[in-house]
Amino acid sequence: MFEQQITEYLQPYGMKPAVQEDIVAAVGSRLTQQPCRPDPALAGNLLLQYGWAGEPQKQRYTALLAAAMQDGSTVHPAFPSLVSQMDETDLTLLDAIGKQGRMPVLDCYLSRMKKSSGFTGKPCEDVATSIELVTRMTAFLPADGDYERIQAAIDNLLRLHLVDIRMYAERQALEDMQDNRYEDIYLLFQPVVDETVKQFCDRFPQYRERSVRLQAGNLTLTALGSRFLRVCK
Repeated sequence: MFEQQITEYLQPYGMKPAVQEDIVAAVGSRLTQQPCRPDPALAGNLLLQYGWAGEPQKQRYTALLAAAMQDGSTVHPAFPSLVSQMDETDLTLLDAIGKQGRMPVLDCYLSRMKKSSGFTGKPCEDVATSIELVTRMTAFLPADGDYERIQAAIDNLLRLHLVDIRMYAERQALEDMQDNRYEDIYLLFQPVVDETVKQFCDRFPQYRERSVRLQAGNLTLTALGSRFLRVCK
C-alpha cells in the first residue's frame, strides 16, 4: 500500500533494483500508517549493512527501517550496529530471554577447604576456596547441542549490554534449590560437569574428593535490550 512512498525514500541510496524491491516489500508489510522519511544517517548505515547480512539479520534491519519510517520513531542510531554484531544464535537467545522475562542460569564451582595462615598467637582458620569450572549453563541449546556457542552468545549479549546476569548471593547445593528449572539444567549438563571435574582433578590432585557447588541466577534484559526488541522484531 505504501510501496511508492517507500521506494521514493530509498532512491538516494543507490541499491540494486532487486534488493530495493525486497526491502520495499518487507518494510511495506510492517507499516500501518503513511511512512515518513527516515533519518538519513540511520537509513544509510542500516542499508549499507543489509547487503552483507544473513536472513535473520535482514529481517531485523527491515523491522528497524519500518520503525524508522513511523511518525515519532524511537529507533536509536546504535541499533543497526547492534544487529551487525549478532548472529542467528545471539538473536534467537535474545528473543527467548525477552519472551520468558528471565532465563535461569547455573554456574558450577569446585570447593576446597584449607587452613589459612594466622599471625603469631592467633589460631588458623578454615577458608573455603572455589574454582570456577563450568559457567552460564542454561536450558537454551542449539540443535547441535553446542554449549560453547551459547556461552559465546551470552558473553556477546552481555558485551552489548542487551542482557544482564544476576546471580543469587549464596552458592547453593543442588538439593537446596527449590526451582526445578535449575535441577533440569544441572541434569542436562551433568556429563559436562563430571568430565570437567575429572580433568581438573587430574591436573590438581589436591582437589580430589572436594565438593561441587552450584550458584544459580537469571539472565534478564537490560533497558536497552527491552527497547531494542520493541522495535526490532
